[in-house]
Amino acid sequence: MDLLYLPLILYLLIVFCVPFFLRKEKTTDESYFLAGRSLGFRASFLSVVATETSVATVLIFPAAGYAGRWNLLALCLGYIAGRIFVARYYLKSIYEMTDTSIYKAVGTDHGSRAFLELAYLAAKYISSGVRFFMGGLALAELFGGPVAFWILLTALVAGIYSLTGGLRAVVVTDQLQGLILFFTGLILMGLLWPPAEFLTGTVGPALFSWKLDLFDGTHTIPLFIGGAIVSIGSHGADQDLLQRILAVKTLKLARRSLAWSGVGATVVIMTFVAVGSFLYAANPDLGDTGQLLAYVKLSANPILSGLFAVLVAAASMSTLDSAIHSTGAVWKSMLGSQKSGRWFSLLSLIVLSGAALAFIYFEKRADNLLALALGSMNYINGGLIGIFTYFVFWKRPLTLLPMALAISAGFLTTLLLNLVGVHWTFIALASSSSALLAAFLGQWIGSDKAKVQ
Repeated sequence: MDLLYLPLILYLLIVFCVPFFLRKEKTTDESYFLAGRSLGFRASFLSVVATETSVATVLIFPAAGYAGRWNLLALCLGYIAGRIFVARYYLKSIYEMTDTSIYKAVGTDHGSRAFLELAYLAAKYISSGVRFFMGGLALAELFGGPVAFWILLTALVAGIYSLTGGLRAVVVTDQLQGLILFFTGLILMGLLWPPAEFLTGTVGPALFSWKLDLFDGTHTIPLFIGGAIVSIGSHGADQDLLQRILAVKTLKLARRSLAWSGVGATVVIMTFVAVGSFLYAANPDLGDTGQLLAYVKLSANPILSGLFAVLVAAASMSTLDSAIHSTGAVWKSMLGSQKSGRWFSLLSLIVLSGAALAFIYFEKRADNLLALALGSMNYINGGLIGIFTYFVFWKRPLTLLPMALAISAGFLTTLLLNLVGVHWTFIALASSSSALLAAFLGQWIGSDKAKVQ
């Protein structure tokens, strides 16, 4: 057997076997989607960090490091600050919800909840679908063969362990995947470690920059603010990552897991930034994009290629298993069905696989569409932040009108500011602020109508 395939085959066999080693128990919605709310700090912490480390992370942050973007440390510090804020002020209200979907409690009726859940599902399917496609594309680059084959193989393995074992199996595999991501990054750093003069002459001066410009947010203050707001959206209003936090056995441990996940994400991100930076020191002629993948292919080292394949597969499956459970929980809650949660996770697996396969077609015809799809959650995050901020701080669920206004305000603000070239860090602040104001406006209009009647 070619050594190139050995690490990947071993990894796939391990994750395939995970459900068979889990303790069997009666399956309920809470046990399937929330692991019976029995997770400890370590399991939840590692699962959150692994889940947010997608294939895009593994490819994009080394490219940023290759370009000398060490000031992304400020983005990571923003991540930490945002998660501490969510843990302190948002999490209690969300943790006390009893439904599998976090969106059920924030709406006053089925119509308002269904609107919010459908908007979330559409954005999540698109953004996760394109990340899943990127994993299949990277595996095809390494091993050859059709991209569709690698997408379907990944979906098959992830589907078997996640549909069989529920969130508990997902969390176990996430812990393995998180360790793979981190230690593979360390191995790459060790292989590429540069001379001391590179570290002192390049890394130190690039850590902080204090420029303020609406059209260039790649500096310390905008990155910090953007990171904080993104974390409020991803960890305070997104079913995907919150599902692992809500599965923790106590609120105290859940808060600790959420807060420390920012530190874990920072370690992973800066590890891959360092990999990219050290790669530039070793070979500055690898092009503008995909430098790490190019380096692995040029090395002609089967073990390194095999380890990188495991890294990509782990990131891809972590994105997929997380998305099918979060969206499956939302579907089940929205439809009020008595069917097993597995059916709704299976539905999401099929939709996400279809979305990833569709991007094979789009990738050949519209590069801009892929970039738009990758950032599709940005168009709804502002609205989600506005809605959850209102719900958490003003202790009132929203009707359909303020929800629709908040989602529309966040979407349109993001769209318009993108069109004029404003940097995403400022867009995140503007869209979430406009969505919160729109929620207030909608509630005020609704209360006035109620008084008239």
